[in-house]
Amino acid sequence: MHNVEQYVALVPAGGVGKRFGAPLPKQYAQIAGVSLLQYAVKALLADRRIQKVFVVVTQEDDNAELLLAEFGDQVHVLPLAGKERVNTVANALNYLLEHAVVSETDWVLVHDAARPGLPLSCLSALIDQASQHPVGGFLALPIADTLKQTEMLESGDVVSGQTVSRHNLWAAQTPQMFRCQALSLALNECLYKGAAITDEAGAIEVMGMRPLIVRGSLANIKVTVASDLPVVQAFMGARIE
Repeated sequence: MHNVEQYVALVPAGGVGKRFGAPLPKQYAQIAGVSLLQYAVKALLADRRIQKVFVVVTQEDDNAELLLAEFGDQVHVLPLAGKERVNTVANALNYLLEHAVVSETDWVLVHDAARPGLPLSCLSALIDQASQHPVGGFLALPIADTLKQTEMLESGDVVSGQTVSRHNLWAAQTPQMFRCQALSLALNECLYKGAAITDEAGAIEVMGMRPLIVRGSLANIKVTVASDLPVVQAFMGARIE
């Protein structure tokens, strides 16, 4: 076991991309001939403090190994993806801890495979600030738009029921950075209790801990539907031309 505290990244890539509407999962959609997954991994390795990236895929996935071969032994593919994101991240962390690949106090940065535009400045700020916080932290942006609580009529029309205050509301991004053991315990506890969480910070919050928020970037948007690709490409244009 290593003695020096290390930083590793974990990329859950087990999704099937139902909302994306393409034959392949959205992490394999391409911008300028390069997949979103490759961009995401390259963005994480841009900060030299991140020593390894673990990409977690389904057992049936035969795309990741070939696409990620360019990164050599800095990137490892783990066929441990579960039904939901929480299962995927928990499976990977349990494996890494049990096999002493990481130690309990190492930092893990969990990053979406479909966020290809992560700026180095945001990644470095997260590592700088969250590593000095007792809990860890994640990237996020304050909500700028007016929020509406909606209702669906019998006709199928969606109407606005009321305006929701955006005061103190932030939209969470990734990476989300926590100690390996703390995040593993939090995720396993949420799975045991059946707690509905959609990100790693949610699991940490369920345990009564309060993660630090580090300001993210509009460039770090997540590709959810196919129409998001041109938007991401516009943000990344200067880097991929």
